[in-house]
Amino acid sequence: MRPRLRAQRDEGADPPRGSLQQLRFRRAERLPLSGRPRDRVNFRPVPITGVGLVTAAGRGVEPAWEALRAGRSLLAADADPELAGFPPIETARCARIDPESVGADRRAARIMGHHTHMFLAAVHEAMGDASTLPEMAEEDVAFFAGMDSVDPDKDDLVSAVRESEGRVDLGHFFSEGMDAIPPLWPLGLLNAIGFSQTAIQYRWRGENAVFSAGPEATARALCEAADSVGSGKARLALAAGVSGVISARMLARAMRRGAWPQAGGLGEGAGVIRLNQPEIADSSRILGWFKGYSSVRALEKRGGLARAIQESARGTLACAGLKPDDVNLLVIHGEGESRSDNAEAEAISAVFGGHKPWGLATKGVFGHLWGGSPALDLIMAMKALAEGASPPSPATAGGLFRDAAGGSGRDELQNALVLVQGFDGVCAAFVVGKHA
Repeated sequence: MRPRLRAQRDEGADPPRGSLQQLRFRRAERLPLSGRPRDRVNFRPVPITGVGLVTAAGRGVEPAWEALRAGRSLLAADADPELAGFPPIETARCARIDPESVGADRRAARIMGHHTHMFLAAVHEAMGDASTLPEMAEEDVAFFAGMDSVDPDKDDLVSAVRESEGRVDLGHFFSEGMDAIPPLWPLGLLNAIGFSQTAIQYRWRGENAVFSAGPEATARALCEAADSVGSGKARLALAAGVSGVISARMLARAMRRGAWPQAGGLGEGAGVIRLNQPEIADSSRILGWFKGYSSVRALEKRGGLARAIQESARGTLACAGLKPDDVNLLVIHGEGESRSDNAEAEAISAVFGGHKPWGLATKGVFGHLWGGSPALDLIMAMKALAEGASPPSPATAGGLFRDAAGGSGRDELQNALVLVQGFDGVCAAFVVGKHA
């Protein structure tokens, strides 16, 4: 059953079936070009009832948490010959996933790649035992995702330019080689195809959109999911973020955007957060509370990146009805690039003043997952609140955070603020709280 991509129009009516308007995704409101913060005031906290995670540590939250707690970096020098023309890079790649192990049928798997496999595995874990969920209509489930670009596998195309003698001849492609490309292959290059395949498998037909690319895409997906449940448009919503698959094409795009190699290593992975309306959430299955969000676009005339980080953090605290002193754990973006890190430090100092929360950073262990990083950071924040422990992170050393040498008390960690920086100056922040 195909998911319905429903456009939201001013008059509230659905567009004619099959029209171009029907294919248009709902317009999000939290990333304004003006640079001014947009957030929800009097936002009602939403329970988080499921999470799914895939990283270089393995599938699931526990392997990732153990790696983070041990301070064991999963980054290693990448010896892939395809990357030989680029500056040396450390990567944290995910193991390949059998699509049938996460419920994909063989026909669908034909146009799935590693990108979709990671995404589907994280969704599969977040949904858990679906029989424990209350019965609801397909239209009551909303689905939003931030997904990075999908690249073709070299082996998919090489047969189209290789003659029978094994020599590569580009002219061979136009004479007969193009016929060697599987008919459905081009669909695999659309990140929305993996999104739609997942929605089809679970029969979700509520509000939905896929955003691309980078951390800002997943930040937007989280905002949309929280808004959808908080406003009553959906009874259950999933927000997902997935990285790209590390390749020469991915690095080339990163260099063009200036996102690499200034920062540290790159990782692969996916994360999913499941939100429920409070009225239908089983208290025994609540993992934490999504309390607030905000996002701001950095503009030089409004103070640049540091001001945007600062305003997104303050907007989120106002949305959640919290003061800076109420934040016990701060998950920083911490990508390792000096301009970004300096702006983040300036913003933290301005927001928190003399208050020193515990600090947590994930990119030194997992690398930068791009679209997957905001979901990973939020899930690790929730795990830290549940465990009452903040693993020591070298990136959070210094005067802005509490000294991790003494450890944190289990009852001390109640609220975590997660900071996100996108590629194009979009900064976002989220607050998650511990479930009593």
